Amino acid sequence: MADKEKKSVGKMILKVIKWFFLGLLILILSVLLIHTICTGVAQVLLRNYIKDVEPVVYENQLVPEVDEKTGFYTITSDDDIRIMQLNDLHIGGGLATLKKDKKTVYEVATMVQKEKPDLIILNGDSIFAVPDLIFNGGGTLNNKMVSKEVALFFDTLGAYYTVAFGNHDTEAFDYTNRENLGKLYMDEKYKYCIFNSDFDGYGVTNQCILLKDTKDNIKKALFVIDSNDYIDNSISSSINWRYDTINDKQIDWVKDTVKSLSEKNGTEIKSLFFFHIPTGEFASAYAELAANDFKDTEDVKYIEGIWGEEVSEDINTRIWYGGCCQTDKDPKDVDNFFEELGPDGINTMEAIFCAHDHTNNAVVEYKGVLLAYGNSLDNTAYSGIAAYGPQRGAVVITVKNDGTWTQEHKNAYKDYGADTNKFINVDASTWYRPDYAPAK
Repeated sequence: MADKEKKSVGKMILKVIKWFFLGLLILILSVLLIHTICTGVAQVLLRNYIKDVEPVVYENQLVPEVDEKTGFYTITSDDDIRIMQLNDLHIGGGLATLKKDKKTVYEVATMVQKEKPDLIILNGDSIFAVPDLIFNGGGTLNNKMVSKEVALFFDTLGAYYTVAFGNHDTEAFDYTNRENLGKLYMDEKYKYCIFNSDFDGYGVTNQCILLKDTKDNIKKALFVIDSNDYIDNSISSSINWRYDTINDKQIDWVKDTVKSLSEKNGTEIKSLFFFHIPTGEFASAYAELAANDFKDTEDVKYIEGIWGEEVSEDINTRIWYGGCCQTDKDPKDVDNFFEELGPDGINTMEAIFCAHDHTNNAVVEYKGVLLAYGNSLDNTAYSGIAAYGPQRGAVVITVKNDGTWTQEHKNAYKDYGADTNKFINVDASTWYRPDYAPAK
């Protein structure tokens, strides 16, 4: 009798365990189904909002064309050519970020409609397809789908644009990789996207765009560079911010391209560089200024802006530069980019325009080269940043016919008139982190 009771109890326990796991499976599947439906609804709502955006009204829009001699996209004009740098849109693409995504779309549209740039450079982290509860993302991991929304948005605006990938455009857990994402932006259906992967030996978004006058003289080369993402494809590297550097193969491509263009042009070509993750020189310049109470030194001259990132205990700086995980090296020694292309190399580099650190917008001159953080457009990644406005905006680079140029940081609210009460109330005067440098 006892054996029968034991068997009966054992069967009951097995049934309970079976029904528990079955119920748990049903619960998980139900949550996933609801999440998928909510994400789909959010995508439709965001897409419809984007489709209602008014296109930019141009009087005489410059049309980039592929130059037959070089194979590179070229913008030709004897007048000023204006490039608008937009950083860190961080479109989440899910229900969790829908309101903030709409806010970003509204703010960017307002700026582009008023600026009417000849070219927009999306300088990395245009999307943020990561989990919502852990990383403040939209909840979808379909980075291809979210990138389609970005491409649709700028095509709807009718402004010519190209892209540099950041570390968040492709994550280890995302749906597609950098190569496939690059192919998406090269799809002919995106009429206003002029992205072309001119070099894919390392990274994807490596592109040269030429600015010429009507006599076929190159007045400036724009290099959009893939600063890559992480040192490997592991989730561990993603969550621990082990950023990769610009590879020597990319540097060699730039050197070969500049040499070829200089020979064709009959003069040495000068270049402006755009990429997402700053190089170690940004950290070296900051350290030198900070050690001198932010007064100019022989190599570094402070121009404008602030460093608003927290000082990391891991790397002891406010700059999350490429290769910062190599803590045994001096920041400026983790790659050869500046050394090979700057004043001690082929001397083509006039400026680097980067992104990545959302509350840094400082600009300095380092060994004669402008190192410029742009403004950020993040409303999602940094918790609560949507309510703060001094860092939100664009950088406008104006290249004149003689090859000289200027750069101007412009604020979404104070310079472009974006509504501070649209979607989320924004304090346009208070910085996200009060502990910034240099203190004012």
